[in-house]
Amino acid sequence: MVFVDGGVWKARQIRNWANYWLLHNALPISYQGKHQKTIRLIDDEDVAEECHAWIRDQNYKVMPIKFKEFIEHNLLAKLEINKKKTINISTAVRWLHILGYTKQRQKQGIFYDGHERADVVQYRNDFLKQIFEYERLMSRYEGENMDRILPDLAEGEKEHILVTHDECIFYSNDGLRGVWAKNGELPLRKKGNGKSIMISEFLTEVDGRLKLKPENIEQYPNVPVEAREYLEPGKDREGYWTAENVIEQIKIKAIPIFEVLYPNCIGIFAFDNSSNHAIFAKDALVAKKMNLKPGGLQPKMRDTYWGPDNQLQSMVFSDDHPNEKLRSQPKGLRQILQERKKWPNGGLMLECKECKEKNDDENRINCCARRVMSLEPDFLAQKGAIAEIIEKAGHKCIFYPKFHCELNFIERYWGAAKRHARENCNYSWVGLKQIVPQSLESVSLITIRRFARKAWRYMSLYQKGIGGKLAEYAVKKYRSHRRIPDEVIEELNQIKFD
Repeated sequence: MVFVDGGVWKARQIRNWANYWLLHNALPISYQGKHQKTIRLIDDEDVAEECHAWIRDQNYKVMPIKFKEFIEHNLLAKLEINKKKTINISTAVRWLHILGYTKQRQKQGIFYDGHERADVVQYRNDFLKQIFEYERLMSRYEGENMDRILPDLAEGEKEHILVTHDECIFYSNDGLRGVWAKNGELPLRKKGNGKSIMISEFLTEVDGRLKLKPENIEQYPNVPVEAREYLEPGKDREGYWTAENVIEQIKIKAIPIFEVLYPNCIGIFAFDNSSNHAIFAKDALVAKKMNLKPGGLQPKMRDTYWGPDNQLQSMVFSDDHPNEKLRSQPKGLRQILQERKKWPNGGLMLECKECKEKNDDENRINCCARRVMSLEPDFLAQKGAIAEIIEKAGHKCIFYPKFHCELNFIERYWGAAKRHARENCNYSWVGLKQIVPQSLESVSLITIRRFARKAWRYMSLYQKGIGGKLAEYAVKKYRSHRRIPDEVIEELNQIKFD
């Protein structure tokens, strides 16, 4: 080793090298020229915030290739960096990790797939507007014991009570999600779910399960004791739960029981947005059930009113029509539209390709006969069979937005009941039939009211534009609130969830 041009720093380095040699029998590794020469763009706070904003706008549909394109075509241009500058996929992935994102499976109780779809959000906004108009007419439940606070009603107003509905299936082999066992002695699960019991239930915040109280049973012997329905589903068992079953349950059980329990009150019956609940009455005005020509298998629909003069129109030919073959037969689309002077000279096909494929376009109004008929005001105003039955009884009917199970507090009721069943069932068919009623009754009224309060918190947050993980965070943090205060909303808007 040659020592040239002495100095304090060089002398210290030589001593350090000598000590290192004595310890390791080698000189220290030199890192000269191996340090980062430039600052990473992603380390800049403004750049990171631009990336976070873009990712939030993607609604959980971020892909590295799309993120790469955003960087190259949007971010770099905005920063006035050479347009030829690019990054590769691995860099995009690394940047996502730096920003705190990882690829993972969703495990929350919210259906993210479709939850923020444009049409779903629009329906959710309409639903929230409606439910909060009713809320001021409802009782509130607050405090540790969830005490009832009656609404302040004006003269002539009636209290409104939310009656929520859902169906759930309990399986005989639906065991605990985890078990205690010695290493290597994990028990085998039974194959399949086993036999099942389906429950159709109604809940209220007032009394929990919709059923008569002991003092009501003797006074109203012709009214069923409870609204709950059981079914053992299966082709070779009791069949399957259909829309007709729901309608019968509403007419025979739910509405009569509600009117006994809550006289002079209006029920707001709430259902999930399933096809089973969207069925129409047999004589309802539904364009897609109509043929172009008279007769055939198309249903005989009810009389209707149309036009500015509210003109009565029969959907079937009279029983004394000159043409005997047409007497009491459904008129069909062409005849109905001709009577309304909506049939063009060139005619219309029954249904176009776009309508068959359900490609909805508000600008397409006269592509086919079914489309023209479906856009008529009386057809647009047609409600489903469930809504018609409930409204005919003087109550109201609403449907939850799709993919929003968190808004229906009965979902948490099912969860609590299933947890009780898993902990107490012996996983046999006989055991299941014994434990299911006990598990449903095990969920207390206070617990049901707390479940409802949590659902109202979600609705309050969505109404004020708070969604996603921020909504989940707020619902958990402010668990004593039914509605999130405005000052808290302002604080929440300052929180960033990446």
